[in-house]
Amino acid sequence: MGPKDRVTTRLVPLGVAVVVTVAALAQVSCSGCARRRLARPQVAATVFPVYDIVRRLAGDRLDVHLILAPGLDAHSYEPRPRDVATLADSSLIFAVGLELDGWAQDLARSAGAGEARVFEMGPLMDPILAPQGLIRTEPFIDGHFWLDPLRAERAVDVIVEALGALDPVGGPFYRGRGEELKRSFQALHEDIASRAARWSSRRIVSFHGSLFYFASRYDLEVVGVVEPVPGQEPTARQLAALLDLLRGPEPAVLFSEPQMDDVLADALAREAGVSAWDIDPMGGRPGTESYERLMRQVVAVMDQALR
Repeated sequence: MGPKDRVTTRLVPLGVAVVVTVAALAQVSCSGCARRRLARPQVAATVFPVYDIVRRLAGDRLDVHLILAPGLDAHSYEPRPRDVATLADSSLIFAVGLELDGWAQDLARSAGAGEARVFEMGPLMDPILAPQGLIRTEPFIDGHFWLDPLRAERAVDVIVEALGALDPVGGPFYRGRGEELKRSFQALHEDIASRAARWSSRRIVSFHGSLFYFASRYDLEVVGVVEPVPGQEPTARQLAALLDLLRGPEPAVLFSEPQMDDVLADALAREAGVSAWDIDPMGGRPGTESYERLMRQVVAVMDQALR
């Protein structure tokens, strides 16, 4: 059994995913009738990677808003009044789901947009269930599907379908832009795969459960997670196990994230006598202003950390 097999348990068969997609699109079509008319339809996305895909597909046909500002942690986000106001006229809100942005439903209700307007994409992206006990005793599904470019290609198809349902006249426009975007993502994947094949270290410890899709796609193994529950420090027993992984005969490589408090990761690195390599899985900050730049930033750090 290789690393890919150890980290990957897939959920939601394709047939079920298609049914869920059609149902979601039907809800969107039915719920948009009573909104006040604006110059262009309004849509929103909860996190930057999804927002970047949506805005590039939408072009000048739609106004696209980002809810979670770059640099903030999706797990601890508290909506601001202006976020609620922005969503009041949104015909569709693209969310991840899978426990990553559970606040989206409450935010939609507060804005008067309604739950039917929240389209959770994560369940349609062939979700990965982390090995039981690695993060916590109950099942944990990683929500960061975009860290696999091939799943990002799948997200393009789903978003194109959703935008076409919202704006049927623009369907050919969205499909054309979608094909262009998928070619870019495919080239990105091929470049990452070529670079990943040269990495000598394959075992990693992530700060929280964000790297399972990337690890599965590029034959890495997530052997530990520093913060099993976002915002909750690990126990002394968990810290001891992490130190063993970082110091062992096949030492794992430690990664931290700018959205999270780096004090814990830095302390763990000092104790183990290793480096903590910082990667941004969310993007939107300087240097990661597009999905491709986000991924290339991750790979550039991996090139150094895993060589």
